[in-house]
Amino acid sequence: MVTAGFHRIDITPAVGMPLAGFAARQGVSTGVHDPLFAHALVIESRGRTAAFVSVDVLGLAADFVQRVRRQIRGRTGLSEEAVMVSATHTHSAPVTVSTFFNPGETLDQAYMDRLGAAIEDAVARAWESRVPARVGVGSGRVSGIGRNRRTADHLPVDDEVGIIKVAAPDGRPRGVLINHACHPTVLGPDNLLMTGDFPAFAIDRIEADLGAGSFALFVNGAQGNISMGHSSELSAIGIITPGRTFERAEELGHRLAAVVLDRLPSIPAADDLDLSHASRTIHLPFNRYPPPQETAAALLEAQSALDTLEQDGAAVEQLGPAKTRRLYASIRNFYAGEAAALPDGRLPIEIQGFRLGSALFVAVPGELFVEIALRIKADTRHPVFIMGITNGYVGYLPTRDAYRAGGYEVVSAKVTEAAEDLLVGAIRELDRRLMAEAA
Repeated sequence: MVTAGFHRIDITPAVGMPLAGFAARQGVSTGVHDPLFAHALVIESRGRTAAFVSVDVLGLAADFVQRVRRQIRGRTGLSEEAVMVSATHTHSAPVTVSTFFNPGETLDQAYMDRLGAAIEDAVARAWESRVPARVGVGSGRVSGIGRNRRTADHLPVDDEVGIIKVAAPDGRPRGVLINHACHPTVLGPDNLLMTGDFPAFAIDRIEADLGAGSFALFVNGAQGNISMGHSSELSAIGIITPGRTFERAEELGHRLAAVVLDRLPSIPAADDLDLSHASRTIHLPFNRYPPPQETAAALLEAQSALDTLEQDGAAVEQLGPAKTRRLYASIRNFYAGEAAALPDGRLPIEIQGFRLGSALFVAVPGELFVEIALRIKADTRHPVFIMGITNGYVGYLPTRDAYRAGGYEVVSAKVTEAAEDLLVGAIRELDRRLMAEAA
């Protein structure tokens, strides 16, 4: 028999906290457009459990996730590898991870303690509230949300919407987990209101349609180079392009919800489910950087050049490249410090997998480029869904081809181009291991 439980906890901080996601953002949060949540879905079958957690934040550090998992194990008995903790990657939530986005920011420890307790409590209460259920996995297709922001034709994208359907014993849908690859960055660096961005609107629409007591949660996919098409470099230096409004976020959220609601009735759900999980650590080669004192000097030089241009009243055409140069110098300086702390030059990351029936859900702790996910999906005969920004945050994970093209995401990647094949190999191995159990 399958049992399932769900719980959510409001994690919205007090107004006035800095928001993460845009280095060019000026000022702190001034209000709340829609509350932020930690959502947990727990599915148990044949004595095995999978706990999916979705948190409305930019990202979470691996050591934070590990600490929360240990707390969950102490309270529920669930093993660490049975818990998958994802960040939705909204860029309108408080700072919860130290990275190149916010090199000068420090984490609010009181809020981080509250956040950790909320995630623990959400999983524990979802576990405790399990009831008999029918569970199934399916997918749909959506167009017009994600666009490849690094190509002229905005392709390729992954238009698949992964769906975990949770139904009551009588077959009535109770809720869903949605997996789709797209940056939740409809709102740009000029926005100072806390929001879950377009996924929050999708969740609201689905729950309104399913009725009282229903639930939905969103987990991002391989969205490293997928957004609404806004230039990542322009966003990073504070140039606002048209269409970055709450009205647009609502439109896209409702478009995603419509696909999910349309597919739900045709997704078969059963009261018996093959379920398993596995996890492994791989080591990605870290980029080589000059000593921190050299990168710090380069950052000072870039900042000084920008300051001079601004004082002289330079035109936008001159300020843009200077701001980009200053941004890139800041990123390299941040990573040089991290590189100095890695004596072997390798970055350990966790790759985790959940098998639900014939479908595989793979957690990757970074912003995987969509081409890598499409490569993995093309190589398998069963459904595979990538859960991005999950169990940690290591920044962008581009393709080999992207490294040759350069640009913001490549400068912001801390690992070398060898990462692509190592990631694909690790995911394939995890796939073989988990799917062999079902054979």
